[in-house]
Amino acid sequence: MQSDTERQELRRAIKEAATSQDAATAVGVARKLLATSSKPADVMFCASSFTALGDALVSQLQARRLKTHIVRSVTIEPILPSLTTEAVLSNYVLDLNIGGYGSYVDELLNPLSALAKFKPDLVFILLDLEDIAGRLPDLCADGIGNAVEAEIEESVTRIAQLLGNFRSGSSARILFQGCVVPDQTSLGDVGEANLPHSLTNAVYQLNQKLAALCRSVSDCVFFDVDHLAARHGRASWRDARMFLASRLPVASACFGAYSRGLVRSFSPLFRAPRKVLCTDLDNTLWGGVLGEEGPEGIATGSAFPGNCYLDYQRYLKQLSSRGILLAIVSKNNDADVRDAFQIRAADLGLTLSNFVATKISWNEKATSIRELAEELSLGLDSFVFVDDNPVECEAIRQQLPEVAVIAAPVEEPWKLVELLSSQPFFDAAVVTDDDVNRLNEYKAQAQRAELANTAGDRDEFLASLEIVCTFLSALDAPLARSVQLLAKTNQFNLTTRRHSTADVEEFASAAGGQAIAVRVRDRFGDAGVVGLALARTEGDTCSIDSLLLSCRVIGRGIETALLAHLGANAIRAGAIRLVGEFIPTKKNAPCADFYLDHGFVKDPSSRDASPDSIFYQLDLTTAAPESPKWLTLEGNESNEFSASAVVAS
Repeated sequence: MQSDTERQELRRAIKEAATSQDAATAVGVARKLLATSSKPADVMFCASSFTALGDALVSQLQARRLKTHIVRSVTIEPILPSLTTEAVLSNYVLDLNIGGYGSYVDELLNPLSALAKFKPDLVFILLDLEDIAGRLPDLCADGIGNAVEAEIEESVTRIAQLLGNFRSGSSARILFQGCVVPDQTSLGDVGEANLPHSLTNAVYQLNQKLAALCRSVSDCVFFDVDHLAARHGRASWRDARMFLASRLPVASACFGAYSRGLVRSFSPLFRAPRKVLCTDLDNTLWGGVLGEEGPEGIATGSAFPGNCYLDYQRYLKQLSSRGILLAIVSKNNDADVRDAFQIRAADLGLTLSNFVATKISWNEKATSIRELAEELSLGLDSFVFVDDNPVECEAIRQQLPEVAVIAAPVEEPWKLVELLSSQPFFDAAVVTDDDVNRLNEYKAQAQRAELANTAGDRDEFLASLEIVCTFLSALDAPLARSVQLLAKTNQFNLTTRRHSTADVEEFASAAGGQAIAVRVRDRFGDAGVVGLALARTEGDTCSIDSLLLSCRVIGRGIETALLAHLGANAIRAGAIRLVGEFIPTKKNAPCADFYLDHGFVKDPSSRDASPDSIFYQLDLTTAAPESPKWLTLEGNESNEFSASAVVAS
């Protein structure tokens, strides 16, 4: 607990940082202040300071600025300082526009509403139970609930109409908030638990149907506020007096938790999850120090405290099942570790085969993580590091600031799973087949690397892989995978435009538009959908908006095949010129010369684009790109990606 003197010193430091426009210092000190203080005055002070630092946060910390409109049927104003603050701590700057109280129907339906004119990047739809399904409490009161099902269906249908109408005129991302189960009802605890049509069961069912509805709407996420309320205690989640007096839906003590929940829920709409969890072994994956206690002496298994570590192991295996890659980074003897996994196999929730890589040596852990990043062709910002040693944790924070660090609570090992799951590192609103297959694909990549070492030359090696490229519409990739690639591909991404689902649909359906995905497989396995191209032909020119490829398959000629397929479609659409655009970033240097390497020349003409954009053009009548001879191509050779084909399908 901070003393008032310490609090004032921290506030003074934040004020000085804000005055000098030092965003990093302001955010760092604010974290310290808010870590032990939830006083409204401190939260409001931080929010005010962050508002003054808006531009600096974007330019210095690369915070994402989002025009955000709040559609509501409740009072939200007292919560806004917490929301502003929590957004900045997650590296977002929210330019907030608050809709009229209770005017949500007009805002979502009226094309001339304040919401429509604001043209937001993000929309929060925050409605209360009585505004979504107001008859439910009375219909559930007798416990029989003859009309409950119909009321739920009618309520979901009304919301579907509102969301559908708004989506037809806007590509903004949407967060739709569910309903909180009331803590007190006339049926009492026994009735709520046993009667099939209790209000508790009805709200659960309503929330499930609303979540399903959100999954059917592009770029829309469901915010399960009831789950959050249950975690913090429904009895204290809402202040009844304040709700009845002013329609404030959350008690002041829960403003921070509620705001964090909102930010965590919308983040998957704008950020890809991290991909790799690197775990230490001693006092992290198991209890004790292997080198001192031997395989029989480490703590793991069904008895306490070993079951604390077994829970962590099982949690890691669950992460792996949806595509999060696991790696070991440990200062140990490799042979000892392998013996431990063999001797204690019955007491461990993981085997070495669950890990994509192991770095078990006496090297510095920062070196090991850098090697992993290079071997996996992933950026350091894809990594999470878990270790019990505070010195090792601090070394990674300082040497590899892009890596997220979790300090394992060695004195309270039962808290590690809770600590890890409370972080948003691996949050994803969508999980695709390609995610689930990621571990197998990286293991196949290791087999390819081994083959490459024995091949005579590059062409011989690539031909021996027996690579097959299948081209398909980005809408059938499926669409969620196409948007996921746009969100998370950095190294081979020529423009790094993070297009939404609606944007991809527009490219696929517009006259002259192309939205092409490519799936790749070879003798070692199916890499899944790994590439995407978005383009539009107008007159005799086809302009490439986005062309990107997963780093896992760079260098096999697949990028050339994708360009050639796009060019062939452009020729069939009447184009004689292909225009490519490159926007340099900190991460996409590997594709800086892509267009030059494929015969394009720099285009000096001025175009309406990013000031950093570099344009290239290719004469399709004399130098159309061709796919490498070692690739087998699949997919309809007609322009199946045109607007007419999409309409026909």
